[in-house]
Amino acid sequence: MQKNRFPIQKAKNHPMKMLLPIFLLLPALAFGAGSLCESGEQILFSCGVGKGGKQVSLCGSRRLEKNLGYLQYRFGRPGKIELAFPAAREGSLEQFRYAHYFRFQVDRTAVSFANGGFRYSLFSSYDGEEKPAVQEEGVTVAQQGEPDKESSLVCRKPVVSRLSQLEAVLPCDKDSDIAACGD
Repeated sequence: MQKNRFPIQKAKNHPMKMLLPIFLLLPALAFGAGSLCESGEQILFSCGVGKGGKQVSLCGSRRLEKNLGYLQYRFGRPGKIELAFPAAREGSLEQFRYAHYFRFQVDRTAVSFANGGFRYSLFSSYDGEEKPAVQEEGVTVAQQGEPDKESSLVCRKPVVSRLSQLEAVLPCDKDSDIAACGD
């Protein structure tokens, strides 16, 4: 019988053994950082905007399909949400619209809703024709009927943007300049 040339030793208090749980938690902490979503919800969009620690998040139920689950837009700070739309989760998918435009070097996605006479649009935009290429996410708010009166809040990094996952879930936004609704 041949003796093992590389005996395995038990790591009693090896530094790596102590750091392993921390390394395993880092992706989860980074993933949830800067979100107004609750545990048990999907983060479909989230980022910091402006100054003062305010955030924009689009949160959804874990199971999200056409006519199943919920979406809720949230704006504010953790523990102090200033706007949650819609207030009720039931029937919330009917309140949102999806728009997407794609061509070589350009990709734009938006999820919009109307509330209190204003139209809100979460957006993710990539323009590779610009040099250097421009990647931008944020939210625009426009008074309904007056598209010239629009304000934008551009996201600070890091950004979570999974808006494209909503294409099969939400109705197409026929009012959007970027939508290609296959009527």
